Amino acid sequence: MFKKYISSILNRRVNKLSSINSLPNKPNVFINATFQIGDYLAISPIIEAVKSKWPESNLIVLCTKKNEDVIKYDTRVNYICLPKDREWYKYPSVLKEKIDFNADLLIEVSSIEKPHRSIIGFTLNPDLTIGHNYEKHKCIQNPLVKLDNDNISKPEYWSRLMAAYGFNQPSGKFKVFSKENNEMEILINRENIKDYLVFNPFASRNSRSLSINKSIDILKKLKADGFNCVFILPSYIKNKNMWKSELKPFSTVFCVESIQDAIYVIKKSRGVISVDTAIVHIASAYNIPTIGLFKESQLECKLWHPQSSENHVGSLTGSIEDIINSKIFRN
Repeated sequence: MFKKYISSILNRRVNKLSSINSLPNKPNVFINATFQIGDYLAISPIIEAVKSKWPESNLIVLCTKKNEDVIKYDTRVNYICLPKDREWYKYPSVLKEKIDFNADLLIEVSSIEKPHRSIIGFTLNPDLTIGHNYEKHKCIQNPLVKLDNDNISKPEYWSRLMAAYGFNQPSGKFKVFSKENNEMEILINRENIKDYLVFNPFASRNSRSLSINKSIDILKKLKADGFNCVFILPSYIKNKNMWKSELKPFSTVFCVESIQDAIYVIKKSRGVISVDTAIVHIASAYNIPTIGLFKESQLECKLWHPQSSENHVGSLTGSIEDIINSKIFRN
């Protein structure tokens, strides 16, 4: 309640303009992207819409360390990395140090009921703010037309929202920018791994992740179906040695230090099996056949489902036969 109260005070600002057409030809545009990696991959339609209307705009993404490693390789944008969200009180000093020009447009792409997001708009004091939750916050300008967001993917939602504000409607697709990765290329060549599937059991929450035993059962099934698998094991996993020893008999294990390592392994793969996290969206961006595993309550909700032309959605708690549809990897 205290955080919402603080945010409500910070959000009591008024737009000086009422339309994107009132902005200059080369506006300073900010995107408040202080969220997870998958969220950033989904907002590509926002960036495409801005660049289509104002090719010479100064487009600045405000992020944190959580998603900096995908944003810094996005050639469409500049970016400023802010402190952790719990250190939101430091944001004003960082922003004032790095920005010496007017904020023409701020695009809010997540809830501003949290201090680490609401303080950005308060500090920038933009001429116009558009984006998510416009019905809840007066500081966010209403779109020109009512938005139809009935069970669509998150990128498609942003595509429609930008069109509702008067932009040319961009493609509603996930998009990924990656770097050259000699280390992962050397690793793949050294292990002589070809024609492989990527397996990822880890999400940002335990409730959306797989257990070791369920992971082993999945890998056994894929091996029996004739597939080579690569298990990508992030360095931050606390019991990573246990995961490595338990899954090594059934797949190759690649320890990855960053999301860029994972991106490289994914885009070289034949297919992906992953729980609900950024890995699914990276595979979608490269149109790689994907099995996405979701909580039972999310099976009918398309918000974060895979967008690859060959895909299958399964339940985290489903039987192995039901959730592993190997046919999508044979086409």
